[in-house]
Amino acid sequence: MKFVSYIFLILTLFNNSACATVTRKMESSMHFKDGKFHNTGEIPAKSFWKFLTMRMSTKWEEWPDKVEFPEGQKPPIKVDGSDIRVTFINHATLLIQVGGYNILTDPQYSKRCSPLSFLGPQRAHLPGIPFEKLPKIDVVIVSHDHYDHLDLDTIERLVKRDNPKIFVGLGVKERINTNDNVREMDWWEEFTISEKFKLHFVEVQHFSGRSLWDRNSTLWGGFVLEVADRKIYFGGDSGYGGHYRKTFERFGAMDLSLLPIGAYSPREFMGPVHLDPRQAVQAHKDLKSKKSIGMHFGTFQLTAESIDEPVNLLRQESRDADLKENEFVALEPGQFWISQGI
Repeated sequence: MKFVSYIFLILTLFNNSACATVTRKMESSMHFKDGKFHNTGEIPAKSFWKFLTMRMSTKWEEWPDKVEFPEGQKPPIKVDGSDIRVTFINHATLLIQVGGYNILTDPQYSKRCSPLSFLGPQRAHLPGIPFEKLPKIDVVIVSHDHYDHLDLDTIERLVKRDNPKIFVGLGVKERINTNDNVREMDWWEEFTISEKFKLHFVEVQHFSGRSLWDRNSTLWGGFVLEVADRKIYFGGDSGYGGHYRKTFERFGAMDLSLLPIGAYSPREFMGPVHLDPRQAVQAHKDLKSKKSIGMHFGTFQLTAESIDEPVNLLRQESRDADLKENEFVALEPGQFWISQGI
């Protein structure tokens, strides 16, 4: 049944998303050519038929239908100064509180990451912090337009409640119903929010699209947040590549990095676009990050590995790389971490 659901989901994507309108800013981007965006190092395209072949030939581990976690502690209204407080909510959704700002990454509160409310990948657990207990959100950053990262229902709820500033890659603004407070960015572009908060959209190795018709019609990326004399990296989705070292060369060592560790199996199919835990540890080292927190695991079954494999492998890879204890961790939904002077 799960296999049939995924195939039906993919087929429905033919009619659930229009291609993005090409804008002057998109056309002027050095990463845009022949009507679509490109990675610096080109990666092989995966067709629908290649996906079907992989899906039928790969053993997918069974995930539990439901996992219970205790609800996390309600976050404070804000965190002043240079201490960083990060709460892992689920998937790639984290609440970053620093310098008096509340920043939410890739907000995802829906039951499914799908264009349909009744079909597609369904969450294995509730968000670690209920939406109603989130503090007022000042800034939302969205790495790309895939359904597990750009959840329009959650964006709409945030806009109605808080009207935050929303930052996205080129072309993604068109996806959002209300775009009055949405800023599109190209790789390496920066935006000054205040004298103590500067935001940068940075290169990662991935792809975009919300249907079979619009692959790479919008730009994907990560973010570097320079706020209250801290540097925080949010990696979105990415395969491993030289962009991590490039980011370090531009911005210096990170105080904190939020890096994906899941949705990586089978490697021959997912390798170019999703880190595995070993590569995530290498990205942490490339960024010379003082601390890293794993994300993009354990919420939606998008690939073949078991629900607990990413966290177990991260622990092993961290030991093998001689990282300090708790230098690179994975939190449970609702858990938080405070920098405490790091």
